[in-house]
Amino acid sequence: MKKVCVTIVLGLVAVAISMQSASALPPFNKEWVAKYVEGNTNAKFVAAAGTAKCNTCHMGVSKKDHNPYGQAVKKHLTKAKYNEIKEDAEAAKKYILEGLSKAEAEKNAAGKTYGEVIKAGGIPWE
Repeated sequence: MKKVCVTIVLGLVAVAISMQSASALPPFNKEWVAKYVEGNTNAKFVAAAGTAKCNTCHMGVSKKDHNPYGQAVKKHLTKAKYNEIKEDAEAAKKYILEGLSKAEAEKNAAGKTYGEVIKAGGIPWE
């Protein structure tokens, strides 16, 4: 009985921790979609973004694994900083948009900036 209780408690703790770790992702994705997808007339880009969703920045099984574009974004957007300012919606939005703009200036393996790739209708996470 003691083992069962310990197992249940540990399971609840694991669920609580995993729920907290994803709290910053929806606002980052929301602003990314608003900036790059909404109003974009490139059907290929819009379809790819809709299919990619979280894989725009992430790859693999763990959400801690980032593709090259995600690594560029991660340099400028952190969950810790977001959590400090998330109560101020305007400051949080400004932080996210500035981080995305800074990531645009980062270069991919081909030597093009992610901003150039996106503006040309390319897929930055491929």
